[in-house]
Amino acid sequence: MLTRVTDAIIEQIIDATCSDSRSRHFFRHALHGLVRVAKAEQLREMRQDVELASGAISQRAGCDSGSIEPT
Repeated sequence: MLTRVTDAIIEQIIDATCSDSRSRHFFRHALHGLVRVAKAEQLREMRQDVELASGAISQRAGCDSGSIEPT
């Protein structure tokens, strides 16, 4: 039984496009890999948004004064 929505959608896409078992297997792994990459990208963007919102990015790279005030 499929528990994740993405698993169900992937299976529906495979059912609609693939006929032989080799293609189904390849396509299933490719789509699952794409989902993993998308999750990683989303997580990275969320972390960057949190850093931006918390002010962690407000200090310029290479600034050694320790000040976060604009120069």
